[in-house]
Amino acid sequence: MENFPPWEPPMDGTEEAHLLGMLDRLRTTFRYKADGLDIEQLAAKLPSSELSIGGLLQHLAAVEDEKFTYLIARGRPEILLELTAEGRDQFAVNPEENPEALYARYDKAVLKSREVQAQVVAAGGLDAPSALEYEGKHASVRRLICDVIEEYGRHAGHADLLREAIDGRVGEDPPFEYRPPWYA
Repeated sequence: MENFPPWEPPMDGTEEAHLLGMLDRLRTTFRYKADGLDIEQLAAKLPSSELSIGGLLQHLAAVEDEKFTYLIARGRPEILLELTAEGRDQFAVNPEENPEALYARYDKAVLKSREVQAQVVAAGGLDAPSALEYEGKHASVRRLICDVIEEYGRHAGHADLLREAIDGRVGEDPPFEYRPPWYA
């Protein structure tokens, strides 16, 4: 619809359009909650948790890379391998890191995942088998997308609480005019 932002799921459509729309809405909401913070704010934690928004940016970049690049596209998961090779805890923020590097890693992962999504849709859809195998059965792409939606649902909630504690930013969705970098 012309009065909806591009990250809003369709009002009606196929299951595929709804799933991918829901995922994009969660990605955009999470990115909005993480947007515009310095390294101290990205590393900020609540007293009851070890989570930080910067740690969630890194973790979700690794999740995107693992699920889409590796398990769906069967490619080399560069972000996941980089974090692993460095012995980094995905959830730990290096206080010396440039915040733009954290944002760029996440944005690059989402952009690549969205490209894989488009390829999957063009090739016939979500019923395709992924590389994830258990007891001789391969999970479908649909299953992995549902797993990523679940992951974002959990961590968007964490980001809500963290961001509110940092500067009071609250709200269910980003403002209508907000566009994450992958919509540029």
